[in-house]
Amino acid sequence: MITGQRWRTEKRLFVERGYVAVRVEDIARAVGISRATFYKHFAEREEILAELFARLLGRQAGPLPPGTSAEAVERIRRLLTETAAAMVANERLARFIYTLPIRHAALLDEGTRPPVFEVVERLVEQGAAAGVVRPDVLPGLITGHLARTFEAAMRDWAEGRVPEVTAHLGVLLDLAFHGATVR
Repeated sequence: MITGQRWRTEKRLFVERGYVAVRVEDIARAVGISRATFYKHFAEREEILAELFARLLGRQAGPLPPGTSAEAVERIRRLLTETAAAMVANERLARFIYTLPIRHAALLDEGTRPPVFEVVERLVEQGAAAGVVRPDVLPGLITGHLARTFEAAMRDWAEGRVPEVTAHLGVLLDLAFHGATVR
């Protein structure tokens, strides 16, 4: 298994050269293994990318943030803001992941979503039960919309369109929850 310093080396290669320019041979040489050894652990370089993304986002859905069902929207906001801040703490990796020119299936784990959005969906369900989130829209649809909102905020930050991700995420979440109209 490739761990520790070797992961940092692979991440550095991707960050310095860009995803498209890094070949399996480059990774194997940089970490001091043969191509054959690489293929014992990974079917392709996209699996390394998926591993880096999993390390950035985490593999486990955390506990629900404390609060009542009536506070579901604020709990979702707090959870996503904390997740973005944690990702930005690993700035080079976060910028690399969110500036990739395409979204690889490996990053999305064949269509599944990051574990944090499992928690978001549970909060959406609680909010719908409490009457603070629309009960006429499927929780999965709302969660997907929030995931795309999160992705847009991270991408805007990574590509340098906004200087700070959490404030920008707050604006985008306001749009997601309340729309663009003045009430």
